[in-house]
Amino acid sequence: RVIVHKIGGKKVPREGATVKGVINWDRRYALMKAHTATHIVNGAARRVLGQHVWQFGTQKGVESSRLDISHYRRLTREEVQKIEALANEAVFKGMPVETMWLPRSEAESQYGFRLYQGGAVPGKEIRVVKVGDWEVEACAGTHVRNTGEIGFIKIIHSERIQDGVERLVYAVGIQALKAVQKNEELLWRVSEILNAPLEKLDKTAEKLVKELKEAKAERRKLVEKLARQAVVGVGAEKGVEVVREIGGVRLVTRDFKDEINVDVMVQTANEIIKRDDAAVAVFYGSDGKTARIMVMAGKKAVEKGVNAAEIVREASAIVGGGGGGRPNFAQGGGTRPEKLKEALEKIEEVLRKQIGG
Repeated sequence: RVIVHKIGGKKVPREGATVKGVINWDRRYALMKAHTATHIVNGAARRVLGQHVWQFGTQKGVESSRLDISHYRRLTREEVQKIEALANEAVFKGMPVETMWLPRSEAESQYGFRLYQGGAVPGKEIRVVKVGDWEVEACAGTHVRNTGEIGFIKIIHSERIQDGVERLVYAVGIQALKAVQKNEELLWRVSEILNAPLEKLDKTAEKLVKELKEAKAERRKLVEKLARQAVVGVGAEKGVEVVREIGGVRLVTRDFKDEINVDVMVQTANEIIKRDDAAVAVFYGSDGKTARIMVMAGKKAVEKGVNAAEIVREASAIVGGGGGGRPNFAQGGGTRPEKLKEALEKIEEVLRKQIGG
């Protein structure tokens, strides 16, 4: 058996020369822990999820590693926690990790084809890594001699990377501790932001989410009320509205000045379209630094040839920006609000071309 080491650098030793090799032991030991942990997590996943679980791919790293396994659905939080707990039981037992070379037929007869979790292995003899009574795999990697050396395994998260394949990302040893500490730091920060003790974070968060939903509902009602009022002219004193007929389409333009509230603009336009589906609402405004343009067209207006997206694109280009959307709704803007008057002239020009008015 020959172990081949690939070396870097320009100096290539002569044939027959004796070479002294030096490795980065800290990195090597971290990868040894991660590799043995991969076997352990794989065994734990099979015990929790079922015998159908098969290793689909792995990547070992110093800070974190990943194991891809076959499974027919998304892993639940409870399943991930069970896998993590079982994996750490195997670590804490301090089981011996043995490596041995066996004739292929003997290895297959003794351990079955589950040996080939990492794929097919060439040769008449194969290297087998046995982690106590926990897991056995054909493997050429470096491993610790005892599972206790790993210290601790922390599953950081899981994700579905493709149909039928789940990915487990985990850290081992000191990196696992760092992962736990990072999560704790996030919890403490949230605790400080919400001004709530850790043990009450869930209840506090639930209360805040409920209050936010209620506030959004109230805001939506207010926006709808303001939109209705704006349509009938109540509360629109600060804006300048112009209505004109162009080729059977009613063009409604309104300057929202510096009070650019997209929700109010959209709801107001919706109210106008509800009352007249041959209408085209053109709303705009500026905060002095940027310009905002929104166009909404009713069903009949679109049937006549109106395309809001085209209108917004051409108008936004004039104010030094861009925009887009659909034939019945589009929005955009730019950084040259002083060009809004010119943009409005372009809007009417494009509209007339679209409907032939």
